[in-house]
Amino acid sequence: MKYAWIFVALVAVVGCKSKEPSARYIINSIHNADLDKNKSISRNEFKIYFQGRYSQLDAGDTGKVPAARLCPGVFAKRICEGADLNKDGIITIDELYSRLDVEFARVSGGKGAELSYKEFHQALLP
Repeated sequence: MKYAWIFVALVAVVGCKSKEPSARYIINSIHNADLDKNKSISRNEFKIYFQGRYSQLDAGDTGKVPAARLCPGVFAKRICEGADLNKDGIITIDELYSRLDVEFARVSGGKGAELSYKEFHQALLP
């Protein structure tokens, strides 16, 4: 039974590699990311959202996840691009945070400390 659950999770992750996220996924992601429910996503909320997704794959809480496990099935390609700063095939939590700062600035156009829901949606797309 334990292995059946792992298989289902693996199929779900692998199956997501080439598809665009569903509308339900986007809506749920937006609501999960907007922690203070103020209809926008702050830089901190942005990082917390992606840290949560990262932590789901970092079973030993090591702060190191193989890039192949995160990209592109779990994180959008844009977030993955350039995240592995030292090119060792592992994305550390610090590398992820660095990349998220760059991606937040890109999606917001460098204009503010908050993302609209539409801007956050753009960060989730492959």
